[in-house]
Amino acid sequence: MRLYEASPVTSLTRDGAGWIVTTATGSVHAEHVVLSCGGYLAGLRREIDASILPIATYILVTEPLGARLADCFGTRAAIYDTRFAFDYYRPLTDTRILWGGRISVLDRSPAQVKALLTKDLQKVFPSLAGVRVDYAWSGLMSYARHQMPQIGQSEPNLWFAQGFGGHGVAPTTLAGETLASAIAEGGDGWKQFSRFGLASAYKPAGLLAAQLSYSRAQLKDRYNEFIEGIF
Repeated sequence: MRLYEASPVTSLTRDGAGWIVTTATGSVHAEHVVLSCGGYLAGLRREIDASILPIATYILVTEPLGARLADCFGTRAAIYDTRFAFDYYRPLTDTRILWGGRISVLDRSPAQVKALLTKDLQKVFPSLAGVRVDYAWSGLMSYARHQMPQIGQSEPNLWFAQGFGGHGVAPTTLAGETLASAIAEGGDGWKQFSRFGLASAYKPAGLLAAQLSYSRAQLKDRYNEFIEGIF
């Protein structure tokens, strides 16, 4: 098996029973193609791309904190809170904190992510006022309108696995094993997911609806915090 990194696909063309996968530096003939691009499908296959919303989420990593880390964490486990619009964070082995949170239809720059998440971090850990942030980035997840992963086949030998936003990494492993079985062994386990198919996400209106839904959830979280006297 060969892996070709940094080779974004520019087109996908039917070639008999198989496919021609074209990149800027060459092409590959494939019997089967699996599209599992998350929020980065970008129109490669219209009917598959139309069924997901690319939604951004944000991450930052602090400078190494040394002994200061013990002032923030009494555990080495990952943590998240109980809000709908929750934060999630964990201590790293080099005494940094990895902090993630927020979702948006905007794929913000590292500088914007740093500014937003630093405020969130210091809201939970006031002792980290003035902490240096060494890394900050955003990434696009994929969400389906029915809020379930999409795993299946759109036409012969063209498979898809997407819509994992909000579900964590466990369904991605399931999707990989299910489609590998279908391709290598003719397994039909993928058919169990057919009820969660390629429902249109109604872009761009769907993006606006997703942002409004998340903003509403944030307001509800803030109201509950106010009532409960949190922060």
